[in-house]
Amino acid sequence: MFIVIFTGGTAPEPAICEKFFSDLNFASKKEPPFVIAADSGIHTLEKFIDFFPDIDFSPDIILGDWDSLGDKKILEKYPKEIIQNHIPDKDFTDTELALEEAIKYSSKNSECVHKIILLGAGGGERIDHLIAVFDLFATKSHPDIWISGNQFLYFLGEKTCAEIYDLSACDMVSVLRTSESRSGGKISSRGLLWEYGLFRKEGVPSISNRISPEFFHGKKPVSVNVYEGSFVLAVPFSAKVLLRNLP
Repeated sequence: MFIVIFTGGTAPEPAICEKFFSDLNFASKKEPPFVIAADSGIHTLEKFIDFFPDIDFSPDIILGDWDSLGDKKILEKYPKEIIQNHIPDKDFTDTELALEEAIKYSSKNSECVHKIILLGAGGGERIDHLIAVFDLFATKSHPDIWISGNQFLYFLGEKTCAEIYDLSACDMVSVLRTSESRSGGKISSRGLLWEYGLFRKEGVPSISNRISPEFFHGKKPVSVNVYEGSFVLAVPFSAKVLLRNLP
């Protein structure tokens, strides 16, 4: 089951996510996602509701301090019992509060495996917020997938394999460390222009990498395996990523 958080900041247009949601069989109303809207993320949510009539994106929780919402009358169309009001003077972003709610929901419904998708929180004028969101990958309250602008970021925990399909010859693939550590971990890759043996041992292991000519012409998927530690995979929105557990 999926938990989707719509938050403020730069968000992708709904059309960019059409293939992503289709690949995840998201259009099944038998098991709708649990939806959280954080502050001005309500505007993005409503755009997605209009664009995806076959997906039940009805919000289960709306929260925020409303500093970036603008016209608060938009909240009047939603039940009061799902709205959480927070004070502006707090040491947590609305995105962090939304992720905490997602973790709570997942813990209460532990019979299902939940994937948390964070949509938005990218770019804009608040580089401090952008860094704070990325820092969450080093905590337990992290998204599994962060859809930000034109890039999709996937959390790769220990013993995880990511297979990447539909890459063009010029598409950029980056492997990032979480802020938990600047070194360590153990990974491997197949199908990149420069492989894991050339990755940097400290800081960002590989940035703006590309698919190798052999794998591109052979239409083979690129793979990144994480054996120790945790990393973040950044790919363009047009790529398809399948995650599985390593033995």
